[in-house]
Amino acid sequence: METVDTASKNIPEHYTVTLQKGRPLPIGVHIDEKGVNFSVAVPEGQSCQLVLYEKHKDIPAHCIDMERGACLGSLRSIYLPGLDWKKYSYCYQVQGELRPDPYCRRVESAGPFGAQDLTAPRCFIGTDWYDWEDDTLPLIPLHEVVAYSLHPRGFTKHASSKVKGRGTFRGIMEKLDYLQQLGVNQLVLMPAYEFAESFPRPDLSRPGETARINYWGYGPEACYFAPKASYAAGKDPVKELKDLVKEIHKRGMELVMEFYFSDDTNPSLAGECLRYWAEMYHVDGFWLSGYIASTTTLAMDPVLAGRKLYASGFDMERIGVNSALAVTAGDFAQTARRILKGDEDQLGGFMYHMTDVPGNCGRINYITAHDGFTMADLVSYDQKHNEANGENNRDGSDYNFSWNCGAEGRTRKKKVMELRRRQLRNSMAMLFLAAGTPMLLAGDEAGNSQEGNNNVYCQDNPMAWVQWSNASYKNLREFVRQLIAFRREHPVLHPRYKLQTTDLTGCGFPEFSFHGSKAWYAEPNNYNRHIAMMYCDARPNGAKGEKQAGTFDLDMIYVAYNFHWEPHTFALPRLRGAMVWAMKMDTNEEESMVPDEELKPLPACMAGGTWQVSAAPRSVVMLVGIRGE
Repeated sequence: METVDTASKNIPEHYTVTLQKGRPLPIGVHIDEKGVNFSVAVPEGQSCQLVLYEKHKDIPAHCIDMERGACLGSLRSIYLPGLDWKKYSYCYQVQGELRPDPYCRRVESAGPFGAQDLTAPRCFIGTDWYDWEDDTLPLIPLHEVVAYSLHPRGFTKHASSKVKGRGTFRGIMEKLDYLQQLGVNQLVLMPAYEFAESFPRPDLSRPGETARINYWGYGPEACYFAPKASYAAGKDPVKELKDLVKEIHKRGMELVMEFYFSDDTNPSLAGECLRYWAEMYHVDGFWLSGYIASTTTLAMDPVLAGRKLYASGFDMERIGVNSALAVTAGDFAQTARRILKGDEDQLGGFMYHMTDVPGNCGRINYITAHDGFTMADLVSYDQKHNEANGENNRDGSDYNFSWNCGAEGRTRKKKVMELRRRQLRNSMAMLFLAAGTPMLLAGDEAGNSQEGNNNVYCQDNPMAWVQWSNASYKNLREFVRQLIAFRREHPVLHPRYKLQTTDLTGCGFPEFSFHGSKAWYAEPNNYNRHIAMMYCDARPNGAKGEKQAGTFDLDMIYVAYNFHWEPHTFALPRLRGAMVWAMKMDTNEEESMVPDEELKPLPACMAGGTWQVSAAPRSVVMLVGIRGE
């Protein structure tokens, strides 16, 4: 750890004369018209010095003992009148060790990604001014959000991203047209604040290697108030990230940032951090990971009111109803993965997770996330392949609930690849037809693979970067775009509240119902792997024109899920009046979604007076009600 010899560094004469006690609050560095105030928390009994560097020089210019400043609790502060702050950067020396100011707003870049270790960083002294123009938060209701989880660097670092600012905030901005066309309206960024980019290897390390890359950004060493300098294409990460947020808002989209707080993080720092990003960066919300003892307190913070907060849990009895909160538990992912591969006794959980809407907050649904298989790997590998991490394949989860469809990893077998493509379409159908807020992992819509590595935390290379040109899944992106559009156009598929299984409107159908080989009967036996779900959105016509009061426009959707390796036939409820069923989607077909203008009445297929539809093995079929001739 680098240190400064305080005995050999004298305080300049003009500081000796004018040195003043500082203001303990607010914590951090604050500039006024006369000088600069420094305030930092220091453990009891430990020494602390403020170390000032002239810009572009490695040797400290001044080292000032903080014992001369004002104290409040564990805070020590000092005020330097007349300091030309534009000429200096700073850090603190506590008990002989250099460390950054945990409240600093910007950290000087140490070079390319992987070089920043935060052992002796230079913190900038500066202001937070930025021209936000007329920026406003979109405030998209949770049930209308389609989230997209991405790594700020890996999202565009690969050459196939075809952006100029590869691996940067600017690169993300270059991809906004693509994301908007896909139908995404919220980006969830993995840690984009300053963190140590490397950490010691474990005992299983390879000979000669002393450190590994911290690609994901988790760990206790972080400057939570500073945007990551190595994620900026230019020299000013503050402006570049704010430019990104402003452009995202102009498009009616949102930005949610993930913050990892370790178990020794001061809860007050966490609260101040989120409030700062909400105020100074106009961030729309936060994904809280790591040990967070204060999620409920943060949820009740008046400054964060209306900002989205995603966490593994909240004390909702204390909070009450809060439509900006959402739980992020991975139980949806586990159920979806297990039923996708055909595990027994999964229908009950599947029926619950596809329809559940918590009454007092939201829920984030995802099938894949950064810490696990990508969706393409989920259908291509039975086992994890983490050998590249240097830990003898011991790291990462052993329970992935994946299935390789008949061949481990890459293969040229046409039948295997056809099945994998169908399984990916089935996964996407589950994700975007479920109630709740769907979150897609970046690159899953392009068939991105990590070569079976389910824990790329230390892989800053093409294995972890999104690869955008997988020819094996060339049609998947368009299928996802169509699914998202269909979800958006049909409010009954993204309800604010749990749909009712009774006919409350008098239209003749409940809002939601289960079906199987018999209409209105689910058959949720533990050995079954197929179920159908029908949705009815009844809208009163009113009394205008030819429409009669007391009648309804019905938006009818019937989705048959067959995760069995055998075909199954589903019974269809009879529609009213001139309405008939038409095939809208069949994942057994490469061109799965049928355009509205090409919808045709389902051919007569009655058996014993019951209308039926067949679903091929491992496929999802969706019907919609249309007016017959």
